[in-house]
Amino acid sequence: MIHDLVFLNGRVIDPETNLDAIRSIGIVDGLIVSISEEILKGKVEIDISNLIICPGFIDVHSHEHSDEYYALKCQDGVTSVFELEVGTNDIDQWYAERENKTLVNHGVAIGHIQVRMKVFKHPPGFLPQSDSPAALQADKLDQIKNEIEYGLQRGAMAVGFGIHYVPASTRWEIVECFRLAKKYNVCCHVHMRHFGAQEINGSLAALEEVLALGACTQAAINVCHVHSTCLAVTDKALELIHDAHKNGMDITTEFYPYLAGCSSIDSTLFKDDLWQEQLGISYDCLTYVNTGEALDAISFAKYRKEGGLIIINSIPEQAVIDCLQSPITLMGSDALRGHPRAAGSCSRVLGHYVRERGIITLMEAIRKMSLLPAQRLESASSQMKTRGRICKGAIADLCIFDPMTIKDCATYEQPKLPSQGIIHVLINGTFVVRNSKLVMIDKDTKPPGQAIRGVIRN
Repeated sequence: MIHDLVFLNGRVIDPETNLDAIRSIGIVDGLIVSISEEILKGKVEIDISNLIICPGFIDVHSHEHSDEYYALKCQDGVTSVFELEVGTNDIDQWYAERENKTLVNHGVAIGHIQVRMKVFKHPPGFLPQSDSPAALQADKLDQIKNEIEYGLQRGAMAVGFGIHYVPASTRWEIVECFRLAKKYNVCCHVHMRHFGAQEINGSLAALEEVLALGACTQAAINVCHVHSTCLAVTDKALELIHDAHKNGMDITTEFYPYLAGCSSIDSTLFKDDLWQEQLGISYDCLTYVNTGEALDAISFAKYRKEGGLIIINSIPEQAVIDCLQSPITLMGSDALRGHPRAAGSCSRVLGHYVRERGIITLMEAIRKMSLLPAQRLESASSQMKTRGRICKGAIADLCIFDPMTIKDCATYEQPKLPSQGIIHVLINGTFVVRNSKLVMIDKDTKPPGQAIRGVIRN
């Protein structure tokens, strides 16, 4: 058989079967059709001796969905990018804006935050600057539910929650939205109601709310960025999540491999001085992205009025390590401009935490960035059942990298530097990175990225 494309002599790592061996891979019409110990024949043959070939990485939590950041994602080995926390309030429009225009596969949740902003007529934006009254009139709750259900009928990949950013949302409101996720068999991606290690209104109390919701509604749950929310009690949060999983709850969680978070300075995250106690930091641990300056009380007050993103240096490294070593954590970048996690998350895991420090194995790292995210999304879309693994019939979303040189290059000072050591990346069988260089797509050529969307119901 003559294949369209053959990769010869690569070290194949497939987290679904735990295969870690030298194989040749043959691709036809964008699908993997051959995985062989023998030499395969192809119209194009590329020897990848001494390189690793694995499933392309799947980022379930990214807020940057522009051409610039899609290109950076490709150079970090990412082949599918999802906005599943904040989401959107208009599923059709979100997909239409990207139709036939993107390098990477992409998908979105119907977002409780965004729906609430629409219902209560907030100014358009990423996050609300304040929240609406807690006592919802029945018609407002019905409107929120109707908007979310319509989004699910239009193929939303999940229901996204940022409960902390809409603190006036009632507990019953969240219950009703979880019930809708269960009805349509999609996952709830949840930024919890509280954060921090304190006992009162802290992250463990917030996690208990989420676990109760899962137990009562049986909705699937992914707890967003558990380490940046739970901080010094991340180990305890993971213990609770593991217990829930062991006892039959469909629950996962996610992390990114950096010690600083990022958010909007004018959001409800900083609505009062409690954030200092909750995060265990002060003003000097905040950096304003637009200027790069460390903040004090005066500059913080000034920029809070202006808005913009800030870097929040608050995450203990042990929290990252605990997440890396957990068997049910996904790696999601939580990408925001101004933070290196938008460009280098996958390469940082593989270079810093696997090669340099040996915190986890290469197989487990790849599993967290490919198979586990794919499995998390399979109930929403059958398209994910052929991604995140290397097997016959799988879509050729592939990352080929040098395990000896892969590293993240993005920094807090230069957050848009692409990663190194990613040699080839294929999306739907088409090169987007070749010989370590981003492939320039001609303006008359359709980019290879595809919409990944749930079932559309009329």
